[in-house]
Amino acid sequence: MTPRLLCALLVLLPFASRAQVSFPKNETWLTVGPLVSIDDLTDRPRYGLGIESTVNWVHEIQSLGAFAQAQWMPQGEARLAGGIQGTLLFAGLELGAYHLTGTEDHLPTTGLQITPFLTGIYGSLGLRIGIPLSDKGGGPGPDGVPGRVRQGREVGLVLTGKLPFLLGGTSTYEPSYPWN
Repeated sequence: MTPRLLCALLVLLPFASRAQVSFPKNETWLTVGPLVSIDDLTDRPRYGLGIESTVNWVHEIQSLGAFAQAQWMPQGEARLAGGIQGTLLFAGLELGAYHLTGTEDHLPTTGLQITPFLTGIYGSLGLRIGIPLSDKGGGPGPDGVPGRVRQGREVGLVLTGKLPFLLGGTSTYEPSYPWN
């Protein structure tokens, strides 16, 4: 084979095999899965285990939806969060509110949650930033001893597994579950 013929084949062969890339068109997806987090990496790491559910309306390379999270923290508190999320290709952002229940050391805390994340079909990895709405508390109790304080700002890593379920629209993607 001559070098010119080989070069022509290498240049023209990809055009002959044209791959048809298909993006979703007006699909609605529900995802449910486990949620694992670690917060306050520099001070006293706090771990959390829970569940996340999202509903997303997907069109081509972007999606917009809502999320809900519930976590149990081994320190004795529960963490609940919810809000909106948007995704562009593999990167996304969650904006919402969170609530931490109280413990022996801390008052219940409510705040804003901002989480930039990277996502795929079956999981995501995010950097969760929690900003409390109030830092009041800690005033002296009836016995004069300082009381509990609210949780401070939190920065942590969040890893989520996802099982996708098609709720609306027609999709060329079919999840490969063992029961399919």
